[in-house]
Amino acid sequence: MTLFPRILAIGAHPDDIELGCGGSLAKLACAGANIHALVLSRGGNGAAPGTDRAREALDALHLLGASTVAQLDFPDTRFPEVSHDLTTRLEEVAAAFRPDRVYTMSAHDRHLDHRAVFEASSVAFRRVRQVFCYETPSSLPRFMPDIYEDVSEQLELKLQALRAHASQQHRHYMDAAHVRCVAQFRGQQAGIGPCEGFAAHRMVL
Repeated sequence: MTLFPRILAIGAHPDDIELGCGGSLAKLACAGANIHALVLSRGGNGAAPGTDRAREALDALHLLGASTVAQLDFPDTRFPEVSHDLTTRLEEVAAAFRPDRVYTMSAHDRHLDHRAVFEASSVAFRRVRQVFCYETPSSLPRFMPDIYEDVSEQLELKLQALRAHASQQHRHYMDAAHVRCVAQFRGQQAGIGPCEGFAAHRMVL
């Protein structure tokens, strides 16, 4: 990987990226990485009518250091129905951005959209040397990280980014104490401070 890698982070909905790998992105951005975030739906089923979740995601991801943020409009909660189009779009992004590392969603997730993103990613990024799957509040117990990123210095910035999602603050997993608890648990597994945990779909050094 180059000194200043090209990082692609993908989320099915606004706030997925921030929850799953927000601290890691902030750490990479501080080190000079070129970060492109891709949000695949506007999250219309997850908020009151008239809420602009795309704007919330844009503000949050820029705060974390994303150089560019692309907002698409795949049908929220119906990704499996458009799996071919989803894979094609991700292949186009892979060809245009040529990422060194991809952060994407896990197969071990009860949300059908999240699993569809993983399946599309496994095809679209088959030539990318590093593909890391992050956890979400809907991850299944069988999600087992084997890569840990120390985000002790980035945790407060991650929490600030999550607060940008004003429409989602009623959800328990957005509570700062909950986010800290998850980070502390992953850190305990790794024997260090607060961490984000990832399952390596592909890891080439």
